[in-house]
This record gives sequence, structure tokens and C-alpha cells, in this order.
Amino acid sequence: MPTPAPSIRACQAARSQQGGIVVYLALALVAFGVLAMAGASRFGSVTRGVLSPNCSAAARYMAESGVRYAMARLRSTNDSATLTALVTEMNNHGAYTVDASKGLSFTLSIAYNSGTKTAAVTSTGTSCTGLGNFFGSSTSAQAVSVNLPKMSDVIDFTNIADDFFTTSDLRGTTPITVDPATKTISFGNLSQTKEAAAIWYGGNATSGCLNGNCTMTNGFNAYFDVVWNSSSIADGLVFGVMSAETNTRNAVGGTTTQGELMGWGGPGSSGLGIRPPKIGVEFDTYYNSCGSTLTSPGSRCDPTAGGSNPDHMAYVFWGSASTLYDDNRHGAGNGGITEPVASNDPDGSGSGQFGLYYKSPATWLQGGTKYYVRHELTRLTTKSSSATDSYCYVLKTWVSSAAPSAAYKDVTTDYDATTNPPTMQQVVFLNADYHAKMNRIFFGWTEATGDYTQNILVGNFNLAFKKAQPTYGTAPSGASLYWPMYDNVGSGITDASGNGITGIIIGTAMWVPGVMNNNGAGLYFNGGTYAYASSASGTQLTSVGGVSLWFKMTASQTNVWLLHKGETSRFSECYGLYIDSSGYLRFRLRTGTGPSSYTEVSSTTRPVAGTWYHVAVTWQNASTPLAIYVNGTKEASVAAATAQSTASNLYLGAASASSTEFYGIIDEVYLYKQLLTQAGITALATGKP
Repeated sequence: MPTPAPSIRACQAARSQQGGIVVYLALALVAFGVLAMAGASRFGSVTRGVLSPNCSAAARYMAESGVRYAMARLRSTNDSATLTALVTEMNNHGAYTVDASKGLSFTLSIAYNSGTKTAAVTSTGTSCTGLGNFFGSSTSAQAVSVNLPKMSDVIDFTNIADDFFTTSDLRGTTPITVDPATKTISFGNLSQTKEAAAIWYGGNATSGCLNGNCTMTNGFNAYFDVVWNSSSIADGLVFGVMSAETNTRNAVGGTTTQGELMGWGGPGSSGLGIRPPKIGVEFDTYYNSCGSTLTSPGSRCDPTAGGSNPDHMAYVFWGSASTLYDDNRHGAGNGGITEPVASNDPDGSGSGQFGLYYKSPATWLQGGTKYYVRHELTRLTTKSSSATDSYCYVLKTWVSSAAPSAAYKDVTTDYDATTNPPTMQQVVFLNADYHAKMNRIFFGWTEATGDYTQNILVGNFNLAFKKAQPTYGTAPSGASLYWPMYDNVGSGITDASGNGITGIIIGTAMWVPGVMNNNGAGLYFNGGTYAYASSASGTQLTSVGGVSLWFKMTASQTNVWLLHKGETSRFSECYGLYIDSSGYLRFRLRTGTGPSSYTEVSSTTRPVAGTWYHVAVTWQNASTPLAIYVNGTKEASVAAATAQSTASNLYLGAASASSTEFYGIIDEVYLYKQLLTQAGITALATGKP
């Protein structure tokens, strides 16, 4: 009876990563079927004449195939219960037959230690069984035990040489190199121009990733540092994510004539480029105008900033879905739920408020200064509203040359955007199809050059997938008006209360990140923008009422109205919320047409620019005082009254069509024809930007 060959063990030391359920990997995952064929070919009819040595080699291939098969399945699990069941299944399976005619099979023995969260796999491979006595001892075995490293919540460059996969350059050799010693990635080759390439994560450091194909339920936080070689500057690079449903890890864009595509746009060597949906942040160090067609150099519509042509950061998507060449062209896309718009610097300031950022000096990126980048993508999994088939994605990026704090580098939790406003931000909405395709993603970098070479070094990378959705309160039912600000395109504000009180935007409608709930957008007011709704029953708050909204000033200001029911005349005014001449919040109930026929209550908080505030006001004629709440806390109250009723418009961001408008962001506007309780106000004030 044939006997197995002696076992050989191969071990790998544990890495110092924490958390997770399985896994230590010593051998790279190779497709099981490919290995089986390799094993079979080694002892075909020609090589059988060598007898047992070939059978022994084939058995070894079977044993190694078994280890890889087991490791691939173990690494795909996401929780302890699934893992335990899988170990039991493979232990009880018996022989896995590869080719019965050639006697190829393997059996598995797996020991799982739940305390250390490690697995040891032994695979015994056999070959040449059942081929007759001519071969004598024709079965051999190879046992391989492998310990798999614990999975970590954080993906980093610890195993950079194994975990990151570079694509081929358009010219056949990649200009991207990985240095395992310094744990860095170098982009660009000092002897190579007219190239484009990408490098994508291909590891399994977390339970949600298999060969770089990662589950992105709630979004992610990422951190890395980057520095340009000031003597070698070309087009730049993009850090981003692409759908794993529409792309493979070989995906890359670009052409040999358009370095400006940065490997993100264009067909690449495959002709497919990087297919949507995809979301990236570009670091652009070479100016390209709007003067050419999409397929010619000089067609990105980069910002000019008064002729200085600055280095800039910007969010990039996929432009028009029907073409590959506008994927990083500023202003491309229709702005709807199928084509997010890559910002074209709408206010001409490069402030970052609208998804594009630059600063002085114009060459700020390419000067050789190391920059520390933090990038957050929040993916909201609840529809923006029951009436729309859209899902919100909130993008926030910080960039700084100052030494980062521990909190700035900590990707396991969101950075405090209230006290540390992002350098750049944008909010986009995707339809259900694109949203579903972002469930599984690849992440990494793309880069390209035209007539010049470049050299960019990225290091100290960390990424963690968000574990939960943002927390927010449940608003009291019964709102007579609710403007959630999820529209993101067009000149209207949808009323989600069901009462059909649509807001009409006058001026430039600009949607930016607001307060997180099932949508993360707010409406930006630039001093020349306001919104209004015609008089309706839902806006008539007289003897009882409640008003709630979030706001952030982008500049210090006084004597501006956030919300107002009425025109400039006291004969049309009903109620309103404004910032008074001293900078405090003040709410007015107009009780009659006389010059002093009104009641007001003022906050003790004086809002400052750059900070989000929630404000709520409620009253019920003589029975309950008129009270003002800031961030959920009651700050003042006065004797209540009944507001007069008029047919005037309701204004947001202004007192009327001819008054001074507000500078800042307003979000989550509610009106109630009922008294708000403390619990209800607390719920409305629960949230964060």
C-alpha cells in the first residue's frame, strides 16, 4: 500500500497587527485549478517513465494547492461564527479530488485557535494512486503548516511589497516602484516620459478585503504623506477608489499624448480605462487650459487664479458616462446622480469649499515640501429621501505641511471637522445602481506624465474602513415644512414634509457638505443667494409653532436674516430668525402692524464664523414662553405671543428679495405648527458636520 512522503513544514512569523479574525499567510494565493493542471502536467504519460520522483513532485503540488485553497477560503470570512463553521466543513470533507484519472487529490487538517485568532493548515497531497503495481510506491504527500497573521483594522505599508499591485505602463514597464525597506511608493521614472500607471491595494489585512477587493459599507478614512522632487515635475497623481464590480486591479487610464489625464481618465492600454463609478482626489502640478478638444493636450480646464496657474487639489469622478476623456476635466458631468461634477472653482478663490483648492505660492505642491494628507469618504447607506433614488457621499480632505497630531493621523475614527474644518470638501449623490457598485472597491493611486518626467514619494499610509453610519436624532413627526437640502442640482429645494412647499433658489445654487443624517448636503449662500417659498398653510405659524435649522457662517456678519416670513414691511412680517447688530441670534414674533408690535428672544451664544450651530425656537401663545435653544440647550425665554398671519413669502438666507443676504451654509430646515419638546429639540440638534 502506498505511503505518504515525509511532511515538510513552512512557517511565517506573526506580524504585529491587531484585531480581526484570521489570518497568517505564507504562500501567495494562486488559483487552485491552475496549480492542479501544473501538477498534472508534471507526471503525464511521457514523464511517468521516471516513476516515483514525478509522483512525489505531483503530490507536493497537490499539498501546496490544498494550503492555498484553504487560505483563500479562510481569508474570505468576516466573523468568528462563519470561520468556525468553515473550519469544521473543510476538516470533515475528506479528500478533495482534482483529477481521479491521475490520482490527484488532497485532504485538509485545520486547527483554529480562537484565543490567538490564528489557524494552522496541514494539507496532504496524493498522486499516482490507482495506476497499478507497475509504479510500486506511487503515492507521496507533502504537509505544509501555515500560520496566518491577525487581521488589523488598519491597512498600512507594513507588507507593502506583497500588498500593493502595480499595473503595466502604457509602454510596457511601470514607472511606479515600491521600496520595502523605507515603506514608500515612488511615482515616476526620471528617464521616462509619456506614461501612465496605477498601483492598487491587493492584500487581505482586514476581514473585508480579499486580494484588494474590499467591502466599503460606510466609507473610509485615509492618511499619508507626500513630497514632490522639485527638479522633476509633471502632471501629478490621484488617490482614489474604483468599483470592483466594473474594474479589475489591472485598471488604468491615460494615453501617451495626454499626461494631464493622470492615469484616471482616458482609455489606457486596455481601451476601457477606469470605469465608473469611481471617486478620487487629484494633486495636479501641471496647468492645462480649456483650449483643446477632450482628446488633445490642454483640455482639463484647470484653475487660473488670475493667471498664476496654481498647483491644485480637486475631487475627480467620471465626467460624462459616455466618454473616458473628461473624467478629470473640471466642470465635466451634469451634476446629477449619474454624473457628479468635478469642481471648476465656482467662486474663483480655490477655497476648497466647493471641491477644489489652491493657495499661494502657485507652486505650493511642487516646491519639495512634505505634505500630510488626510482624506475621509462617508458613504450614507439610507436613501436621501423616500421620494428620491439617491445616496449621499461626503468627501473631506485636509492637507498641511505642519507636523500632524495623533488625532490627524488616527484613521480609526473621524477627524473633528467642527473644530478643524477640512481644507477641501464636496458632497455628491449617486443613483441606486452606482451606489450598489461601490459596495466593493479597489483603492490606490494613479499617475501620468507627458513631455516631462516626475518623481513623487508617498509614505506612512494608513487606511481604515468606517465601522458605522453617522449618528443623528430622529426628528419629531408632524413637520409642516422640511427642507433637507438633498437636491444637489437645479434651483429648487424639495419639501420632504409631504406638503409640497418647494423652495426656489435665487442666485447661484451651490451644494456643500452639511450636517450628517440620511443625507450630508447643505445649501451654500454667498451673499447674493437666497431661497423663498410662496405663502402656504405650512408656513403660517401663529399661536403655536416651532422652527429648527442648522447653520454655519463663512464670514463674521451682523444684521442678516437666516429665516424670515415676511417682506421688509412690518405689515407683511410674521416671524423670523436673524443675527442682530451685536452678533447674537434673535427670533422675532410680529404680533401686529405697529412699530413696536413684536416680541423677541435672544441667545446668550454669539456664533462665530466657521462653526456649525443648531438653533431651535418654540412657543404656544400665553401658555408656554417663547424660548430659544442653541445646540439643544435652552438659553432664554420670554412671554409668548401670537404671530400675525399674512400672505407673504418665506425667505431663507435673507429677510426679503431686496435685503442683505447671508454668507454661509444652512441645512435641515423644519417648521412645526406645534410646540417642540426638549426631547424633540435634542433629537433635532443631534448630529455633526
